[in-house]
Amino acid sequence: MTDYRSFDRTQLISRYGQLTSPEQAWACMDMTRQELIDMIHQHEPFEEQPRPHFPPNALLNRQRNEIGAEMPFTLGSEKKLYFCWEPDAIGAAAYLDVSRMDQRVWNIGEEISAGTMVLTVLATTPPLVMALETVNSLEGRTYDVRREATFAQPISLLDLEQLCDSGLPRSSQALNPQLAERVLKALTGLVENPRPLYLDAGACRVDSESEATATVHALALAQRHDSETDYCDGCQTNIKGRSTVHFFRDRHVDLHWDIQDHVDDAALLCADCHRLMHAPTLKHLQRMLVACPGCGARNPKEYFWGMPAFPPDEEEYVVGGCAIPNPPVPRYSCRNCELSFGEHPHWVSEPLAD
Repeated sequence: MTDYRSFDRTQLISRYGQLTSPEQAWACMDMTRQELIDMIHQHEPFEEQPRPHFPPNALLNRQRNEIGAEMPFTLGSEKKLYFCWEPDAIGAAAYLDVSRMDQRVWNIGEEISAGTMVLTVLATTPPLVMALETVNSLEGRTYDVRREATFAQPISLLDLEQLCDSGLPRSSQALNPQLAERVLKALTGLVENPRPLYLDAGACRVDSESEATATVHALALAQRHDSETDYCDGCQTNIKGRSTVHFFRDRHVDLHWDIQDHVDDAALLCADCHRLMHAPTLKHLQRMLVACPGCGARNPKEYFWGMPAFPPDEEEYVVGGCAIPNPPVPRYSCRNCELSFGEHPHWVSEPLAD
């Protein structure tokens, strides 16, 4: 059986078209790489002879832009376009969801008036155009904005520069009206006729990120909603602002894929889970276990409340019964000193009565 893990979506859809039909292949454009691989494995046992090569569409992104404004984008009379360059791409990406805009710290270095349109660009490699907003009002450094468009299907600033036939700044500043109109016209064109964005990414590093990996990291954060960026995909620990990217592939090497394929293949992990993925040793696993606030040992049992039909493993659990004590309710019991404690170190419980 062929190992398809290094194939990009273009190759996978082409292979699926050989196994089925062009019509069925086109219907799979919204599938992730793994879903395509699973479908190929289901059809391969019934393959009689290879069909002609099926050439899929070059652009295979599956995210949908959220456009609230009327198309085409226009500046309007006496309005301005402010180019907001975000040098901390990872930090800014985590707050692009509309539900978190009130928590965002904008990289705006001058006074801007109500009615100004703001184009947010992340300082990744290549830079990603992520959002277009209109300022409703401002109070001090707090901006109340209306989201006109979220570009979840990524737009490269390099493509925008090419279409508007002008270089754009790598700092936050207001654009002159003529350039602003060309930028909005080019932006409309890229929304209506998006271009693929290919990156050589995937060389996984635990303690540092390459420029390409940081770009995937920023897009993965920007595409998630609300509090999804706050928790590790592995252990669900709160990692607000401290996530790392891990790629699920058999060899941690750079592959030339569309950026969305890289995002599909990535998880946002805490540093401990990321180390475990690269070096799953008992020592690293023990570091992840909660420490006893009494003796400091990282070797707890977990409480099981209620009366289960089948008793759980006594080596892993303590059965607390149905009489739940007053808070703080114990969650762990230390194997070393038998201290009962909760999820946080200061949640220490009184010894339970026998």
